[in-house]
Parts: sequence; C-alpha cells; structure tokens
Amino acid sequence: MSAPPHPAPVLERIDRTRLGAIAAEWDTLVAASETPGPFLTSAWLGAWLATLGADADLEVVTARDADDGRLVAAAPFHVERRTRAGIRFRMLRLLGSGPAAPDHLDMPVSRLAPPGTAAALWASVQRDRRWDLIDLDGVAGDGVLARLLLRRAADRERVEHIPTPFLRLGGSWEETAAGFAGTLRNTLDRHRHRLDREARGAVTERMVAEAADLEETMSHLERLHQAVRSEAGDRGAFGTPRLAAFQREVARRMLAAGRLRLWRLDVADQTIAVIECFRHDDTVSFYTTGYDREWQRHGPGSRIMAAAVAGAVAEGATGFDFLRGDEPYKAAWGSEMRHDFRIVYPSGRLGRLLMLAREVTRRSAA
Repeated sequence: MSAPPHPAPVLERIDRTRLGAIAAEWDTLVAASETPGPFLTSAWLGAWLATLGADADLEVVTARDADDGRLVAAAPFHVERRTRAGIRFRMLRLLGSGPAAPDHLDMPVSRLAPPGTAAALWASVQRDRRWDLIDLDGVAGDGVLARLLLRRAADRERVEHIPTPFLRLGGSWEETAAGFAGTLRNTLDRHRHRLDREARGAVTERMVAEAADLEETMSHLERLHQAVRSEAGDRGAFGTPRLAAFQREVARRMLAAGRLRLWRLDVADQTIAVIECFRHDDTVSFYTTGYDREWQRHGPGSRIMAAAVAGAVAEGATGFDFLRGDEPYKAAWGSEMRHDFRIVYPSGRLGRLLMLAREVTRRSAA
C-alpha cells in the first residue's frame, strides 16, 4: 500500500518584523535549498532592509510543513514604485535586488519540501497582483524561479541572459593555477617580483578577520574602488550615501556570520588594494574590489585577486564565482561561463503599455 500524500504546506504572508525574527530558520532553509548562496542569506537581506530597502513594500510568503511547522520554502519579493515619462507604476522585484546587483537569486525551496510547493508559493504571490510589471534581475539560472517563469515567458525578448563566470578550484594553488592563461601566470609572477623588489617597506597580504579592522579596510575599499570606477565614468558600489551605508552594513553582517572574505594588500603602512568576497557552502563569490592606480605597473588588482583565489583554495572551497559580467580578465583565470537571467513581463494593461514602450526604446537605440 502506498504512503498517504504529504499534506500541503501552510502558506503565510509575513512582514519585515517577522522576517527578522526567523533569520536563523531562513538561513537553514537557504542552506537546504537547490540554489544556496550569500545573496539569499539573512546577512544580505538584513543589510538591504536596513539601508537600501528601508522603505521597501514587502511581498514575502513563507511555506511551513503542515506537520512539524518547519520552514520549507519562501517567496522573497517586494513591490517597488517607479515613475517613467510621467507615468507612475509598480514593479514586483526580488528582495535584496537593485543597485547592489546581487546574483543567483531565487525562491529558496528545501529539497525536502512537498512536490508543488514552489508553484503554490508563486501562485500565492500572484493572487495579490499589486504591480504592473514583474522585473526580476539576477535570477539563478538553474533555480526554482527560473524553471517556473521561463515556461511563462514565451517571448524570449523578455528574458535577458546575464553572464556569471565560474572558476572550478583544484585541491592546491598549483593545480588551480595550471588552468590560468599562460599570460596571466607570467604576469602574476612578474608583478609579484617587481613589487617585492621595488616596494619601500614590507609587502603583506592578509584577510581581515576582526571587527576592529573592518571599518578601516572598508574605508580603503571605498576610496580605491570609487577612484577606479569614477575614472571609468561609473557610479561605483559606494556611489551614493545609501549604497555606502549598505556596503558597510553587509560587510559587518557577513563578518559576524563567518562569510566575509575581505583581503587587503599593504605596502608598509599604505593599503594599495582590497577585495571583498563572500563564502557560502563550498563557493567563494567575488563581490567588489579596488586598487591604487599609482601602483598599476605592479599589478595590485591581479595580486589581490590571486590572494582571494589562493585563500579560497586553502580553506577547501571548490569554486570561485566571479558573478555578473563577462570581462576578458575573468576568462584569463580559467573560468567557465554560466548564466543568470533578468526576466521582465507585464501584469495588466499598464504593464503591457510599459513593455511596448520599452521595446520601442530598445529598437530605437539599436
């Protein structure tokens, strides 16, 4: 005789206070989901809600096991209000997304959740329909949400592929470096020897592990990152007061959670490069970096990247995720190309008009 079907999970809409109260449960769920990653954790979401998302209108639905009350899935969204060409409209977006540009976002669903849980969650979200557009950026390419929505987004012009290069790590630095482009290996060695030879003072690479060092190192990262990005005509990761506040808050929370991998390169008492990464499961993800352009001939950017990769290898990680962007330098490290998605489609008449205007603008610019 077959076992009776497991009862459907209990769905509940929650507010930000309740979301904060279940942070530990949330992280347990993320760890047990198909697409675990740092940008789904309570550290990332909590920092976002405290800064960039301080006024966010949440649309969060949880699913709990009907028998024991365990959190088995969640739909983390919010409704964002926008004005374009004088038209006011609302968009459904993923919680924690936006200018901080996280990747591999998803609805975390436990591998032990009853069949149909993800579809039930999405249907529950859709019943509200408080938005004109659905605009989901950084959707995990192999995740639950992508599988649900790509069936619906029949018009492939509504789906944008986001390249996310990924480096498989070997069991040692030598094994990992064997996959680098030969030019990169030679450049790393040449720059290392030149800096060690010409520096007036000790050259040190170290990972920040103490809260006492965090604020100073983040200040260096902001200064170095913004100088490089401003020169390129880019706003940068610290380009507004709210973005800067978010960057510091997420670094503090990731450090407290044991996920922060913040490396700095110093010459004597001068910091010339910083890189910020996050560890989750067996992967270290590269988030942002900055280096002193006056030291460019010594390769501080590639050296601090090498320190982060070597550190990931040393702690037993099996992957180094370069996240979004297909810049040529990422390929030189031996990365393979993966993809996330941005999925945009309308909900209602106003949404269809906005999509039409979006398509006209895109074709005019082509």
